[in-house]
Amino acid sequence: MLALMTALLLSQSGPLLGPAEAFPGDGAHAEGAQGVHDPTVFQVGDTFYAFCTSGNGFSVLRTSRDLLRWKVWGPVLPETPEWLRKRIPQHRSLWAPDCIRVGRALRMYYCASERFGGNGSVIGFAENPDPNPEKPLQGWVDRGMVLESVQGVDTFNAIDPEVLVLPDGRQFLFFGSYFAGLYVQELDPKTGKLKHPDHSDRTLVARNTMDRGNALEAAAVIQRDGWTYLFVSYGLAAQGVRSTYRIVVGRSKSPTGPFVDSNGVPMVDGGHTVVLRGSPPMFAPGHCDVLRASDGRWLMPYHFYDGREHWHGDVWGLPTLQIRELLWSEDGWPLPGLPVEWVGRPKGRAPGVEGVWLHQADFGRVLRVRLEPGGVLREGDRTGRWTRSGDRLTLEWPKPEGGYWTDTVRLAYDGWYYVGRNDAGMVIRGFREP
Repeated sequence: MLALMTALLLSQSGPLLGPAEAFPGDGAHAEGAQGVHDPTVFQVGDTFYAFCTSGNGFSVLRTSRDLLRWKVWGPVLPETPEWLRKRIPQHRSLWAPDCIRVGRALRMYYCASERFGGNGSVIGFAENPDPNPEKPLQGWVDRGMVLESVQGVDTFNAIDPEVLVLPDGRQFLFFGSYFAGLYVQELDPKTGKLKHPDHSDRTLVARNTMDRGNALEAAAVIQRDGWTYLFVSYGLAAQGVRSTYRIVVGRSKSPTGPFVDSNGVPMVDGGHTVVLRGSPPMFAPGHCDVLRASDGRWLMPYHFYDGREHWHGDVWGLPTLQIRELLWSEDGWPLPGLPVEWVGRPKGRAPGVEGVWLHQADFGRVLRVRLEPGGVLREGDRTGRWTRSGDRLTLEWPKPEGGYWTDTVRLAYDGWYYVGRNDAGMVIRGFREP
């Protein structure tokens, strides 16, 4: 019955609103954030720069100082580079930019393919040696091809570039989509191109063994507290509300792996820990980036499909940029915070934890639960128990066969929000009603 209801929802031509009640903030977005796929965001001074895939344009640039309003400047380069036009004359668009800073210069990596779904693809990059924040489209020069995959010859796909810059200056290019999986190779920081053109250092870092098509792509890589974290997107994109993207993660002590999930399963064997799934009207969040803002917050930009908005034809779910704060568990795994664009969060400290909470497990149905005095937990006709130690909450739910399921969460945002995981590793979120 659930599968039938889901199929009926996905086949309708109107907007999908999902559960009767959405989780607070999940549909928030900034002004100028619609029409965005594959975002990468970085900060220089007090200005945030966002590059994205946008139609057939060349990586459209946006800027913002508050993440609530984006100014759309247009494509970084007005025309497709000559080398790319000759190599792939039929390419439809330039996709999935990633931008890094090298000294004062900015380097933007991008990719293009012969056809959607094929692996005849290239990665190139453009550079701005002396960027002017007042005129951010001036000064960009294309530097040519970095990597190529040939249809019918190579087993990997040279798209979705992501460059990790280490504190010692070394650079690593992560890439790949479907086919044989995601890979990493070292770059020459001076040239911006492969350090080993013979590909002798190419290393497999992730596969989706749960899916026959190996549906994963869009690496985003950061370092924190001695770990290298590899975020990837599982599932399908570009289908509006029918998309199945979700953001997962693994980590390693080395930038070239092996990466493992929170259960120790290698990502090359399909290991992954879910960070964010769809929660209507936010459908299929994916192709994320991760950055550390100047105020110390970890931010995760990504696109989602807004089920309230028409996209094209009979497809609902307009691609939209959202930036969500990342929080961290005690054992160092990322957890979803609230979107920075959501301005409706109550101000000041919450009046304690006792009261009614909107509670969600694994981004599913939103429930109203009540934390009562004496450690009593109620939801409908279910009665469980809760305890608090500092900012840590433990919620215990009765099992039909006896015993309890346990959610372990931490309070955040002045006590208005909690997030953590349950015994099965699923993300648990809650927001206190004012």
